[in-house]
Amino acid sequence: MNIQKLLEKAESFLNADERKRKEKRKHLKHVIKKLKKHEKSLVNQLDSEVDPAIRDELEKEITLAHAHRKKGLKVLKQLKKDKKSLPQSIEI
Repeated sequence: MNIQKLLEKAESFLNADERKRKEKRKHLKHVIKKLKKHEKSLVNQLDSEVDPAIRDELEKEITLAHAHRKKGLKVLKQLKKDKKSLPQSIEI
């Protein structure tokens, strides 16, 4: 590694805002993956269900999980965009 990359790594480690953002992105990715699995399992249950009342409940839950996942993806995209807009303070 060259000096520039080492300095960038050290700065990112010491920068509390960037650390918080990275941690938030990590957790958000985990939650999005869980929501995707949950949504798929609900769709599978919906395919096998014949009772109309239970089907309606499953459809509502699928819609809710999809909306949460979509909102999470939007936030994740915004966090990624914010990372690119950060100024680089150390230059050699």
